[in-house]
Amino acid sequence: MSATGSHVSVRELRAEELHSILPLIEQHNPKQDPAELRRRLEVMIPQGYRCIAAFQGDMMVGVAGYWISAKFWCGEYLEPDNVFVLPELRSAGIGARMMDWLEEKARELGCKLVVLDSYVTYAGAHRFYFRRGYEIAGFHFVRKP
Repeated sequence: MSATGSHVSVRELRAEELHSILPLIEQHNPKQDPAELRRRLEVMIPQGYRCIAAFQGDMMVGVAGYWISAKFWCGEYLEPDNVFVLPELRSAGIGARMMDWLEEKARELGCKLVVLDSYVTYAGAHRFYFRRGYEIAGFHFVRKP
């Protein structure tokens, strides 16, 4: 399979289409039980979760969820969540097209920043974000309650 960013369309998914992202989200989160990922999506949707997808023809080849919110430290922001492109299509410009879409959406909404988390083990993703001008501004600490 091959693709270039120019042969791919990116659009926001309608609420009734959100479950169609699950096969890609399962690939991106292989250690998670698919039923649990479905359950989490059900929890996220009423909390304002939105998602875009990249399509090559009718085939979904990439997804990027996002949230709009505000925090004291940065004001209004857009947060991409689980940005994923099929492994065989990476480096074809699809991730860049999706991030362009999200960054433009942030501008349209008056967001001050695009803020994202990336697993420490995703060195390829880090290089991608650095090339786009993202900087590490802090640490994301986690602890089970």
